[in-house]
Amino acid sequence: MHITFVYRNMDEGQQKFEEHAQPRVEGLTRVYERIEGVRVTVAAQRNWRTVDMTVQLHGALLRAEERGDDPIRAFDKALPRMERQLTKIKERRNSFGHESLRTLATGKGGPELLEEPALLVEEAEEEEPEGIRIVRTKAFEMKPMTPEEAALQMELLGHDFFVFMDGETEQVGVVYRRKAGGYGLIEPETRGL
Repeated sequence: MHITFVYRNMDEGQQKFEEHAQPRVEGLTRVYERIEGVRVTVAAQRNWRTVDMTVQLHGALLRAEERGDDPIRAFDKALPRMERQLTKIKERRNSFGHESLRTLATGKGGPELLEEPALLVEEAEEEEPEGIRIVRTKAFEMKPMTPEEAALQMELLGHDFFVFMDGETEQVGVVYRRKAGGYGLIEPETRGL
């Protein structure tokens, strides 16, 4: 397991934080032994410290983020959330009988993926016309997967929707959580184009 610590706007307390966090992060392998890499990002903003923990498994990325006035306390709140997610993924793997989630079966795996963030975020700098204003753009690599795998990835990330490439049709689709319960799937219709 490869562990990376990243600090943003934090000038002191890094060694103390790593001494506290390192053994606890290594302990995550007791919950789920197939962790490939962990990235812990600590960002300081005014009086708040945000700890973002991203765990890479073969076939999935899990994420837990917490905020507090102290990075160690924020980490201690994020760690149980990550443990619950790992327990959930382990139970699903055992119930389905899969060795992995298969979402990265056709792609490249390994801790080197954590060296660069999974999502590239760029702030929009141009002034948009009044009304609709795009304030953030995200770009990410799409790996072929089934709608069910996309829904599972959406749940693991804690999002309300997930854009994916269908492995069978090779078209982009969107799975989303319905307010009435269950999931929805949006598929493009390209007739007449």
